[in-house]
Amino acid sequence: MTVIYDPSVPFPEGFGVKIQGVVIFPPGAIGGNHRHPRAEAFYSPGNLTFVYLDEAGEKREISMGPDKNEYKLFMILPNLPHAVVNKTDREVVMVEFADEEQHDVEKVELI
Repeated sequence: MTVIYDPSVPFPEGFGVKIQGVVIFPPGAIGGNHRHPRAEAFYSPGNLTFVYLDEAGEKREISMGPDKNEYKLFMILPNLPHAVVNKTDREVVMVEFADEEQHDVEKVELI
């Protein structure tokens, strides 16, 4: 059994949780495709795909699924262009934490 809530998550020093929620991605759903000034942290027990632009502006994709039953924490730095997509054939849940309310969102076409 795994319980994911604020005190159980190994956030990096300085990341303060002000907002948390659960996002449900139906098959084929895309979230994000944007950038914003707030920092976020994502956990997903399913096999969502995280898409982002690296420092060189190259598009990268990585599986958000657990590795050997250990969940991966995805830290989204402020202004990092990113998206999350469900490429599976079932609903997948993602737990999201943020350091402030959403604001100043800029659309970015990653997917």
